[in-house]
Amino acid sequence: MTDEQSPLQWQGFRLAGLLCLGLAIVKLTLERQWSWWRVLLPFWTMVGHNALYIAVGFVWLHFVDDGEATVNKEAPDRYQVAALLCFFLFVDNLVGRLERGQPPAWQWLGSGQWQLLLLFASLTLFCQLLYWSEAIRSDSHSP
Repeated sequence: MTDEQSPLQWQGFRLAGLLCLGLAIVKLTLERQWSWWRVLLPFWTMVGHNALYIAVGFVWLHFVDDGEATVNKEAPDRYQVAALLCFFLFVDNLVGRLERGQPPAWQWLGSGQWQLLLLFASLTLFCQLLYWSEAIRSDSHSP
């Protein structure tokens, strides 16, 4: 079964695995002070983003499910890309908070402050809700 026929899309996981492998090589050769949490950051980002995507999708379908819903198969991916970026920044801040002793790699953007954790978690959830509002529309609100 090829990737085009498969109901699962593995490209993101393959890319995350490749990035983790590259970061592991960098950790073992150059940046020994990195934690393994930071090395696995692409993997945690992909898994967490997909889990949130599924959870928000089920919640959205629960609230919209009145028997009259339209699926938009061409929903814009810009919300998913924004949600993925915000989730990456959230996980990066979370790892920075766990590593505490090291200076932040991205200065204020990766400082691990609670405000930034809350901000990026909220932005991720907001982007997911925007995506699902475009992907599934309730026909009961139509005139």
